[in-house]
Amino acid sequence: MKYLFLDIDGVLNHEDWYVNMVPKISSVFEYWWEECFDPRCIKRLNTILDETGAKIVVSSSWRIDKNLKKYFDWVGIPTDFEVTPNVIHQNENGDISWPDRGEEIEAFLKDHPCEQYVILDDDKDFTEDQLKNHFVHCCCDFVQAFQECHPGETGLTDLKMKEAINILNKTNN
Repeated sequence: MKYLFLDIDGVLNHEDWYVNMVPKISSVFEYWWEECFDPRCIKRLNTILDETGAKIVVSSSWRIDKNLKKYFDWVGIPTDFEVTPNVIHQNENGDISWPDRGEEIEAFLKDHPCEQYVILDDDKDFTEDQLKNHFVHCCCDFVQAFQECHPGETGLTDLKMKEAINILNKTNN
């Protein structure tokens, strides 16, 4: 089994989509949530899944939305996904904290061993091994793109799609 850990905000939607595309084509959308997903990013996501056989694991905070399967179905994303567990820490004083996404992914992988996985996210709160061997950084806004990616390349781009495919199809020889 191969897994694709999917963040949504910054990967399937991004500032460039909202600023430049949605105002121009919003009249074609029937529902508000359709504007939330860049169709180009959905196409790239589905290409990754087709070329690797990976299964989606939603690591985004969207995973708690009870309508997520409906949204995915309507925009053409597979709905047979898993979600990362909600790992919560409580100290002796009763204070609650939430872990980094990397820790939630590690918790998922303990119960779901796999041969390979990739993380698509616009944040970097992952373990050193995850960042080095499994992470594809999708930029979410123009400032971040200018500093860390190519200007104007935000969300899941063609380059990031190819990087994810390479990670998932890498053999461990």
